[in-house]
Amino acid sequence: MLLLTITFVMVAALVLFVNQRLDYATSQTARQVMTGKAQFGSTDQATFKTALCSKLPSVMSCANVVVNLYIVPLPSAGGYYNFVKPDGSGLQIPSQSSGPGQYNLGNAGDYQYLQVIYPIPVLPAAFASMLGNGGTNSYLAVSTAAFRNEKF
Repeated sequence: MLLLTITFVMVAALVLFVNQRLDYATSQTARQVMTGKAQFGSTDQATFKTALCSKLPSVMSCANVVVNLYIVPLPSAGGYYNFVKPDGSGLQIPSQSSGPGQYNLGNAGDYQYLQVIYPIPVLPAAFASMLGNGGTNSYLAVSTAAFRNEKF
């Protein structure tokens, strides 16, 4: 029981650490788009992903990071409130085109949605298959940023 408890605490700490670092990296790279630095540098998706990965700890493999950057259609008369769920409980996820790795830097004044996904392996594959969850041995850490590009 002691070993299971220690293992659980270590896995929980790893998940919290990775989530926090992913949030930090997402906010920092979103700022590059929001301020126009990425647009002026004609940053492609691979360069953008490399910039994001440079802000992650070395224990996180950049090969596993998925980056989606969308332009959200401009709201009508409702402004910001078009992005809020009708019950006020949070933001609505904008409609997205299918496929992983969508990337569009947008222009000044565009509303954007940045989504970064990183799978955290938390169980050895043998244990995951024994649990009957389809052999999934990872937890998906997802970090998002919704913002409007500045008038650069």
